[in-house]
Amino acid sequence: MTMNNKLNAKDRKKRFDALFELGCCICQQMPHIHHLIGIKYRGLGQKSHDRETIPLCMNHHTGSEGIHTLGKRAWEKRFNTQEFYLDATNNKL
Repeated sequence: MTMNNKLNAKDRKKRFDALFELGCCICQQMPHIHHLIGIKYRGLGQKSHDRETIPLCMNHHTGSEGIHTLGKRAWEKRFNTQEFYLDATNNKL
């Protein structure tokens, strides 16, 4: 069974707009939308569900301190877990 990992267009826009309003969950700068990474969040070659997203600025997303640069383990050791930020973000929404 294939699982749809996207919200419908209206709900996706609503969530992503709200994430932009929050700013990066670490430094509150203008964010990118980060889909959580790791085996728990996706199948092979698949993005995590649109509900499993957090706002990260360029630096914390893909920059020198980014999760995609440092790697999930090192980033989470430095900043806390993605789940921590997902829960905090969802509580704010």
